[in-house]
Amino acid sequence: MGITGLLPLLKSIMAPKHIKELEGCSVAVDTYSWLHKGALSCSTELCKGLPTSKHIDYCMHRVNLLRHYGIRPVLVFDGGPLPMKLDQENKRARSRRENLSRAMEHESNGNLSAAYECYQKAVDISPSVAHDLIQVLKQQNVSFIVAPYEADAQLTFLAVSKQVDAVITEDSDLIAFGCPRIIYKMDKFGQGVEFRYSTLQHNKELNLTGFTQKMILEMCILSGCDYLQSLPGMGLKKSHAMVKKFKSYDKIIKHLKYNSVAVTPLYEESFKKAILTFQHQRVYDPVTEDIVHLSEPSDNIDDNLDFLGPYPYQC
Repeated sequence: MGITGLLPLLKSIMAPKHIKELEGCSVAVDTYSWLHKGALSCSTELCKGLPTSKHIDYCMHRVNLLRHYGIRPVLVFDGGPLPMKLDQENKRARSRRENLSRAMEHESNGNLSAAYECYQKAVDISPSVAHDLIQVLKQQNVSFIVAPYEADAQLTFLAVSKQVDAVITEDSDLIAFGCPRIIYKMDKFGQGVEFRYSTLQHNKELNLTGFTQKMILEMCILSGCDYLQSLPGMGLKKSHAMVKKFKSYDKIIKHLKYNSVAVTPLYEESFKKAILTFQHQRVYDPVTEDIVHLSEPSDNIDDNLDFLGPYPYQC
C-alpha cells in the first residue's frame, strides 16, 4: 500500500536520474516490486500454474541493465510474515481470491478482456516465484538477500549503514522508514527519478520545514500505512497539518479525543507499535551475518517486541 498520496506531494524534490550516473555504486533493489510489474504480462499463466518465465526475464533485464552501467545490484526479497502487517496481508489475500474468482467467471463467459484485468489483480508473488528468480541470480552470480521480514526495512538498513549507495523501489514506505536515497519509477532504459531524504525541508507541495524524522514518520502513520489504518477523514494533508501544529502523535490524539473523535485505546497502542515497527524492525546484517534491529531500541522499551517479528523467525 505504501503511504497513499505521498509521492505526488514530493514531486518538487524528485530529480530526473539515469542509472548510468550511479556507475561504480552498489544499489539495493526491492525485488518484489520488479516481480509484481513483470507478473502483469503473464498473470494469467501464473494464476493457472502454467509455465512462464516472463516475470523472471523482466527482472533479469533490469539486473543486466544495472550491471551494464557498472552498478552492483543487491536484490532484496521479503521474508517471513510480519505480525503488524497481518490484517493488511489478509485483506490483500482476500482481494486476490475474489479477483481470481471473477477472472474465471469472465473467462467462462468469453469476456477475455475483463478476465485479463482480474487475473492481473489476482496474481500472487509466491515464495516459489521468488525461489525461481533466486536460482537464476545464483547462476548469474548476482548478490541477493532474503530479509527476515519486510524488504522495506532491510533496504533501509543497507542504505543507512552505507552497505549500498541507493535503493530502487516503487514503495513510498521507504520514506517513512527514513531511507536516505531512493530511485523511483526506473524504466527499462534506466531512467527514473531520485529522492533524497536530505531535501525534504525544501519540498514545496507539502511544507516540511522544521519537521524532524520522527514527525515525518508520525505524519505518515497518522495518514494510514500498512501497519495501521487511518482514522476516518484523516488523509495526508490533514495529518501534515496536525503534526505541524501539535508536533507529536500523543498530543494529536489528546486533541482528537477532546474534540470527540472516536480514538480507541487499541488505536493508541497500535500507533505506538507502528512507530516501533518502522524504527526497530528486525533485519539481516551481511557484515556481521546476524539478525539485528534497524536501529537499536532504547532500554526503556517493553521487552516484548515480538510484533517486530519474533527472533529468530520460526516457520
